[in-house]
Amino acid sequence: MRKPAALSVLALSLATLPALADEGQWTPDQVASFSAETWKGLKARGLSLSPDEIWDGKGGGLLTASLNIGGCTASFVSPDGLIATNHHCAFGAIQLASTPEKNYLRDGFLAKTRADEVPARGGAGRALVIKRIGDVTAQVRGAGSAFAKAKSDRERYQAVERAKKEIVAACEKQPNTRCQVASFYDGTEYKLQEQTELRDIRLVYAPPRWVGEFGGEDDNFRFPRHTGDFSILRAYVSPDGKPADFAKENVPYRPAQFLKVSAEGVKPGDLVMILGYPGRTQRMLSSDRVKNLEEWFYPLRSKTYTDLIQLLENAAKDDPAVALKVSSGIKGYGNSETNARGQIEGLRRNGIAVRTRLEEEALAKVSSEAWRGAAAELSRLFEREKAMQERAFWLDEIERASGSLRSALHGVRWAEERPKADLERDAGYQQRDLPRAKDREKDFTKSFAAGPQRKVLAYLVAKALPTGVPSLAKAFGEKATAAEIEAKLSEMDGATSMEKQEVRLANLEAPLETLKGSTDPYVQLAVSLSADLTALRNERKEMSGALIRLRPVYLAGLKAFRKSKGKEIYPDANSTLRFSVAEVKGYVPREAVTLAPQTSVKGLLEKETGREPFASPERVLRAAREKNVGRFVDKGLGAVPICFLSNGDTTGGNSGSPTVNGRGELVGLNFDRVWENVAGDFGWSPVVSRNVNVDIRYALWLMGEMDGATELVKELLGEK
Repeated sequence: MRKPAALSVLALSLATLPALADEGQWTPDQVASFSAETWKGLKARGLSLSPDEIWDGKGGGLLTASLNIGGCTASFVSPDGLIATNHHCAFGAIQLASTPEKNYLRDGFLAKTRADEVPARGGAGRALVIKRIGDVTAQVRGAGSAFAKAKSDRERYQAVERAKKEIVAACEKQPNTRCQVASFYDGTEYKLQEQTELRDIRLVYAPPRWVGEFGGEDDNFRFPRHTGDFSILRAYVSPDGKPADFAKENVPYRPAQFLKVSAEGVKPGDLVMILGYPGRTQRMLSSDRVKNLEEWFYPLRSKTYTDLIQLLENAAKDDPAVALKVSSGIKGYGNSETNARGQIEGLRRNGIAVRTRLEEEALAKVSSEAWRGAAAELSRLFEREKAMQERAFWLDEIERASGSLRSALHGVRWAEERPKADLERDAGYQQRDLPRAKDREKDFTKSFAAGPQRKVLAYLVAKALPTGVPSLAKAFGEKATAAEIEAKLSEMDGATSMEKQEVRLANLEAPLETLKGSTDPYVQLAVSLSADLTALRNERKEMSGALIRLRPVYLAGLKAFRKSKGKEIYPDANSTLRFSVAEVKGYVPREAVTLAPQTSVKGLLEKETGREPFASPERVLRAAREKNVGRFVDKGLGAVPICFLSNGDTTGGNSGSPTVNGRGELVGLNFDRVWENVAGDFGWSPVVSRNVNVDIRYALWLMGEMDGATELVKELLGEK
């Protein structure tokens, strides 16, 4: 039997940041650069293990216990392939497995035996386990490369994309392997991420919605928090141990590394580390871009998503079946809207744009001609982007809005890309991507809700029309109102066949001429709209080529300037594996308010109203009132713990990240940031940068004491 991974905590180099500050989302291959003095300091804080036990540079080590799952993070927590992640990361899978009669999203789910575990659909249905990381910068943009020979920005973009696809294609000749070439420091470096793809993931346990989402958007990005944001999955493989699609004869996956689950928990001041796949930070943007995000992008996003949520809720309020279908959409819009408001407030409060401008002015006085030239050209490029940003915003939202048009657009895009050589196709439309495209259409069948989706599309089209989109003006009229557009869409819904799964799947493989000749109104609209979307993509490709050329020059000057001030630049998050050192720690959000770092079921009772989103199951409330705490009580709190804070450097994508103690044992799952740290994407602060974790003891208590999942708890704790 494999031994559980004891996961040590990586540190920041004293040469990088003073006094072992906990800022930084560090890559696995940076382990070797950390100084002996740094490790000595971390050992004094509670670290147990060495750098080699975390990542050996050859694709081995304890970081492989962490995996990428549907844009979130998860971790292996048993030798038989159990996976722990957030409830909101498994939300789509739970919704897709639910019916109005068996509503697992509302009531929760427990597989009493392994035979009762149900396939996870959507993003949570595939898991990527890191095998190897390699530097491929020379192949992408080194001397002699197509990039080095390119004469235009469009050629530079194409050269980089072609090189990345060639590297990925060679990497994926290995069976059951999914590869990615990621850009670091805005195209200065490129690294190949080689991963094992597990395709049979099953749902084992999910708490009821108002445990997993207790507080809803009212509490989102807030603290104190009392949310049991966790779910348990299991990975399966074929009987010979190879990744495979779902089959009854498959057996649990045996991970090379898994995290031991701790029943001891944490206390204030403890050292912890967060492992995961943070999505995106933007800590090296120019001041004009930061200002634009604060004053234009985030306000528009907040207003748009507020309106779309209202449309969906009103359209589904009288029909439980429809409400279930649109639940994932509402949740996604809700999280993004709350995030947008937090970004606006944080950017203003922290004065990020002003601070960045002052740094640029100081840098300009000591920089090279090359830097000043790059900065000036970047400024002109940004003005070009601003001129098209509103049209681009609405077209992006139309393209991603769930419904018949989105499916039709996918079919047309595949038809346009298919005649090209595979390596010449746009990313996401190569042959390797077709199985996932088909899966998305199959999943959409359970989320198809023509009425609510029609209202969303009508709203978006009405907003896009004044920005000048010829295809939409032709279809609906240049000055059509949302009501008029919705009436036209209602007619289209009466004539379309896009609600049929077999039609949507057939469209994915249909020739372009076949789709052009279709009489389906949504396919006709998609063919017409595709010309406007293609024009937008081409504009972006050319600008991306310019950024690949200019940003490395800009960052080189910025790196040197900050180093002269005693601070190194670490790479922005880009959905690759990272780790952050942290401490269990409260904070002071404003004058005369101090927030302790832990919460418990006592606070849950104080918040409980009996109405969503503060509506816990009666069995949980009764146990909390009767102090039926069992073995998972926190002695310091005198109750079952629910959440805790740490000062980890996290962002979106870190949802579900394992939070481990100095011995490498799982003590929590990261699921959120505090309100004052929403704008942490633009900079970490020792004062307010705090991430919120669900205490694993709360999960164990709910599963074992509340829901009788004693065998599952034993498996998690390694007990016989």
